[in-house]
Amino acid sequence: MDSSDRRSERRAPRNLEQFAVSMEDNIHGYLENISQHGLCVVLPIDQPALQRGQKVSGRVLGRGIKVDLPFSGNTVWFSIRKIDQTPYVYAGIEFESPMEIPESLISHSLARESGD
Repeated sequence: MDSSDRRSERRAPRNLEQFAVSMEDNIHGYLENISQHGLCVVLPIDQPALQRGQKVSGRVLGRGIKVDLPFSGNTVWFSIRKIDQTPYVYAGIEFESPMEIPESLISHSLARESGD
């Protein structure tokens, strides 16, 4: 992926709980943002550790919204950030190949951007 691909448009849900991310090895978190090239997942600090370059597969699942988006790729970065003083692991996953983002996810992202 070249640097222009990293600047592709990302979509972020209104709140983290709208879209769950479930991966193998019983790893569960929430979607922070997504583009056709990858996603950022927010994981509780007590989740099993991911390694940089690790192959992962999983699903983005909507809660109350019909989304079931399977994905596979590699972890490319990590950071620890706090939400309401609680630390979380943020992980970047690059998809194996570009994916089409479902309309239902795009519409909820646009609502967040407009403040609805």
